[in-house]
Amino acid sequence: MSLEDSVRALLVRACGTQQVLLPGTDLLTEELLDSLAFIELLEGLEDLGITLQPTRIPKERFRTVDSILALVREYAG
Repeated sequence: MSLEDSVRALLVRACGTQQVLLPGTDLLTEELLDSLAFIELLEGLEDLGITLQPTRIPKERFRTVDSILALVREYAG
């Protein structure tokens, strides 16, 4: 499984819905990525070897699946 596929699966598990994968779905406005899902996402990313410091990253970077994937690509180096 690719890193991007792992992140997509992690998002679905954390948010509890496949809706997070729909292009243009705003995870924050739709309240799909709530505080508990956000923590689960960060922990899952750490399990994949990607450590993010959410206080240093604008919340807009977590708005869509595509913006999260772009962020992961940056930190995966």
